[in-house]
Amino acid sequence: MYKILTLLLLLILYGCGSVLTAPFTEPPQAKGDELAHVSSINDLSLYMASELVRQGGKLDPAQPLLVTTPVMLHDFEQTNELGLQYQQGLITALHAKQFHLVDINVAQTLRITPEGDFMLSRDWQQLPTDLAVRYVVISTMSVSQLGLVLYSRIVDVSSHEVLSVAQRFVSTTAMADLLKPSEKVMSKNGLLHRASTVGQHTAIFAGESNESQ
Repeated sequence: MYKILTLLLLLILYGCGSVLTAPFTEPPQAKGDELAHVSSINDLSLYMASELVRQGGKLDPAQPLLVTTPVMLHDFEQTNELGLQYQQGLITALHAKQFHLVDINVAQTLRITPEGDFMLSRDWQQLPTDLAVRYVVISTMSVSQLGLVLYSRIVDVSSHEVLSVAQRFVSTTAMADLLKPSEKVMSKNGLLHRASTVGQHTAIFAGESNESQ
């Protein structure tokens, strides 16, 4: 009996040691152009920033650079949560690559309110009008049934010359929290349209209604 208990104890200790000393492996990544679900915005931003740097032979990282809000390709006044998060991620990724970034949303005065102390603003009257910016990052998004194609480019504002470009396809499965397939029932021009399966219409963004485009 004593020998059996000793053998079981040794097996347990050996098993624990194997777990503790096993090499760490990264979680599997999605195949093709898809992004991993975890930190998908960070992955997307890092990829696009790397592509912009790789293709930007004329870029001077010391020049002031402004990252604008991504807009829809069919409507330059429209954005969404995915675009807003991508903008913030791209700012972080480009800063890590030693670009001289300018934040246009920093107000000229600090606003102290009962809710908190705020320095960021989207009110043009609160923002500076004389920022010295040489480069701007412009991004557009185009949605299909399967996902989204994101285009980014760096433009010299003095000459409107495109200095670098990058693009990436993002499937609905790669960013399910921000982009999802269309539902079976969609609304268009006030009429309801019923599809036989999910995903037959254009993909929709988180927080948006099932209004087809």
